[in-house]
Amino acid sequence: MEGKRIPQPETGGEAKKRLPIAGIIAAVLAALLLGAAAGLCLYAGSYDKIFPGVLVGPVDLGGQDVEKAQGILSARMDELTDPYTITVTADGKELGQYTPSQLGGYTNAEELAAQAYAVGRASGPLGFFAGGFSMVKGLLGVTTELSPAIQYDEKELKAAVADIAGEFDLEPLDGTWELTREGLFATKHQDGRALDREALAAAITESTGGEIEASWSTLPAQPLDLDNMAAELSTEASPARYDIETGQIVDGEVGVILDVEAARLAMDSALNGETVKLPAEVTFPTVTAEELEEVLFRDLLSTCTTKVSGTSTRKNNVKLSGEAVNGTILNDGDIFDYNQVVGKRTEERGYGPAPSYINGETVDSIGGGICQTSSTIYLASLLANLEIVERYAHRYYPSYITMGMDATVSWGGPEFRFKNNTGYPIRIDVSYANSEITVSIYGTKTDDTYVKMTREVLSSTGYETEYIETEDLPWGTQEQKQSGYTGYEVISYRNIYDGDGNLISSNVEAKSSYKSRNEIILVGIAGRPETEDPGDTTDPGSTDPGSTETGGTVDPGADPDTEPPGWLN
Repeated sequence: MEGKRIPQPETGGEAKKRLPIAGIIAAVLAALLLGAAAGLCLYAGSYDKIFPGVLVGPVDLGGQDVEKAQGILSARMDELTDPYTITVTADGKELGQYTPSQLGGYTNAEELAAQAYAVGRASGPLGFFAGGFSMVKGLLGVTTELSPAIQYDEKELKAAVADIAGEFDLEPLDGTWELTREGLFATKHQDGRALDREALAAAITESTGGEIEASWSTLPAQPLDLDNMAAELSTEASPARYDIETGQIVDGEVGVILDVEAARLAMDSALNGETVKLPAEVTFPTVTAEELEEVLFRDLLSTCTTKVSGTSTRKNNVKLSGEAVNGTILNDGDIFDYNQVVGKRTEERGYGPAPSYINGETVDSIGGGICQTSSTIYLASLLANLEIVERYAHRYYPSYITMGMDATVSWGGPEFRFKNNTGYPIRIDVSYANSEITVSIYGTKTDDTYVKMTREVLSSTGYETEYIETEDLPWGTQEQKQSGYTGYEVISYRNIYDGDGNLISSNVEAKSSYKSRNEIILVGIAGRPETEDPGDTTDPGSTDPGSTETGGTVDPGADPDTEPPGWLN
């Protein structure tokens, strides 16, 4: 059987003809794209400006060369340096809000321009495609934003941190006290605090904005020691005084009695750093330094002069002892001690032998006569209305001063002392001229009162004359061996008058007992004839001065200065 060929449809053949054309088109398009990309990459590789779409902060630098980009960045440097704000806090307290530039921050236009230029550029094979890719992104409107790199000037940052710390730091406040005219005040201690400056500076350099909680440390304060304070303040009030060593006036002491337990309760109730008034009795000086400066040694309180007789050595002793006292200053309450001020009377110090009383007899001894100085000072101190602490009368009445107004002294024996009770410093001036010694006391008078001294002779005891025969004198001659003294019992009075001459008070000042002493006459019997009488031995008697200031036979040149301590008995 003979077959019949059936022809195939033409549809498949047409499809085969169209497939190569689509592939060719796709290939062409791909080739074109690759070529364009390659061309773009080649173009990007030769592009010497910043790729499009590159921003430094808000500044668009696309299409700018590096040099021009630097200029643009420099012009907008403030905007680039302060892209954010830093808030600093410590212990829950905000210390301030700052921009980087306020803290010493800055940006570098040259470095930023270089960073912008480097976007899309890389070394090696990938660099060829990176540039093209960056170029395409930029052309399509895709941006690359660079954050400005903020750097900090170390010196400026340190100064800024110090200012911030100044808003927070607190010096520790130790407990203190202050004494004023209004009373005694105390301030409770308060701990201090200090910001960690190095840590804050490091946090700022690392910050990109926002809040920084700064670290800090406590600086402990010293509480007030009330017990020591009370002990330190526990003094009696005293007026301003004259510093004898420096010659300056110094403030007096304030008397304070502090109730420690009550003060402790007051301090416990006070806030840290608070000042409170403490329960205390405060007594201020009656005289301040300023007040004393105006009245120091302003007034002559008294003056007294006595005539100095006897040998030149005795006069020199009086002069030396006066010079030792001259210029002596006593503050209120100080005690004048004659022996301590004058010192021991020795030949090395210039004192010589002069008549003194030893065991009731008149003999020469070193320092004889210095009792006239002490007696003159005694009378001056009475007239200045000073307080007498210790005083003794002579064994025999010395005629150089009013009866009952003398003061005997002896080294290791009788003392003469008085106290300055005027409320102000006093100065004792002593001068010697023309055989007279003058004592003047200067101080400050607070009223117009003055003193007069009087005395009353209660009794007197006359002396007798004793005649003693001696082979040491020729027959028919006589010689006085010992002068006679009348004894007296005397009371002295201190009388105080007001400025109008009215008697305010009259008080017994002292009782003075002066012993009597017989006169001794030596009668010569050498070569006496056997039939003749040695001579008249009649008692010449004695003189009783009654109420007069002087009387009797007195040796004005003798002083019991060297009498033993028991000579008064």
